[in-house]
Amino acid sequence: MKFQGLLFVALFAVLAVQVQAQGYEEYKEYEHEFPDTCEELFKTNDCNQCEKLMWKHFQNPGECATAINLGKEIFEAIKDSGETPKPYDLKFFKKGLTSYCHKDFHCSQNQAEEIYKEVQYVCAKELSVEFDWSAHPKTYTDLTAYSAYGTLLVYYTGIPSRHALCAKSKRGGFCSYEFTKKFVAWMKEETDADPMAIVTHDQKFVIKGDGTKIRIPKYFQCDPCWKKMAKFYYEYIKEHRLKKSVEENIWGTDYEHELPQCHYNRGLAEVLKREESESGLNKRSPMPSFGVLGSRDLHPLSGLL
Repeated sequence: MKFQGLLFVALFAVLAVQVQAQGYEEYKEYEHEFPDTCEELFKTNDCNQCEKLMWKHFQNPGECATAINLGKEIFEAIKDSGETPKPYDLKFFKKGLTSYCHKDFHCSQNQAEEIYKEVQYVCAKELSVEFDWSAHPKTYTDLTAYSAYGTLLVYYTGIPSRHALCAKSKRGGFCSYEFTKKFVAWMKEETDADPMAIVTHDQKFVIKGDGTKIRIPKYFQCDPCWKKMAKFYYEYIKEHRLKKSVEENIWGTDYEHELPQCHYNRGLAEVLKREESESGLNKRSPMPSFGVLGSRDLHPLSGLL
């Protein structure tokens, strides 16, 4: 089902761009053609234990699945409007976010931990698969493994995501919206408003529809709202650890869970951090973003995650 994405840390533009323009049409189709079984969803004759577990959570996400629940609110805002969403238009993102943050949130650490630890255990084989998070998601061939990472991160980041999404800026608005507005403006200009542009899961690149890669400037990491939101994730990850091999497959073997150090020169923020390699699995962003694209080539559950 094409509920778009895990909105990880600050790049909520993934959802704002892909969900509103492309994903909604596919969502409407899935409302009428919803899979009845795990086997139908995963296109297999016999679901394995990991697929069965994901199917269970797919049917009933629960309140700990913050990203999924925000996605639902955005889709409801689109549905109620009767309008066709446009790329780079944040109207429905803002409406869905406001609705979501005004609702109560009931998810304890024990609840979240029970779910993500079960996923980590049952899907151990799938979570041993390595992906290049700088690549286009269309290149990922093991879509069950891809969905397993998404499922794990949806629940692992459920609590910090709620705090980050609903955190307020000094101006009184939602930091997630204010940052997304800045990022989308940059992305729209850099891609010439390409409706097929996507943000890579490691948050390092924007990939245009023609395959052109554009590096995302590190100065976004010095934005006050980004830093405020990112702090919730950094602190949570430090306190609640995953299995080491899983962490390395997600964050990389040389990850750092520290906020970037910034200085300001004539109003321009610069990140005082050594440059990271653009290729390979050794060094990645400590916060990969699982915003999934509205592409028919991707597995239905990967669209949920």
